[in-house]
Amino acid sequence: MPAFAKSPKFIIGTIVVLWVAYVIYANFQPKTVDFYLLPFGVIVQFKLSTVIIGAAIFGAVATIVIHWLWRRPSKSSSAAPAPTSPSGPRSSTVA
Repeated sequence: MPAFAKSPKFIIGTIVVLWVAYVIYANFQPKTVDFYLLPFGVIVQFKLSTVIIGAAIFGAVATIVIHWLWRRPSKSSSAAPAPTSPSGPRSSTVA
């Protein structure tokens, strides 16, 4: 058995992937979810697996976008400049 297969990250990752595959397979039956769009009888039907996969994709994309928005630098002009050294500028020489 290769060394990477013995690591806890690989083992836990494999368990999670197999569990997600099981959830998708088990819910891939022709069960439908009804969405009532209007009170006049406009109904949209989706398979349960489509709703689960769509929710997973939406959650992943939303997480990536929120993480990107959180990490990008602020462009506001109200940001204070970095403080300078109180002892004034230093000069250093490299020998």
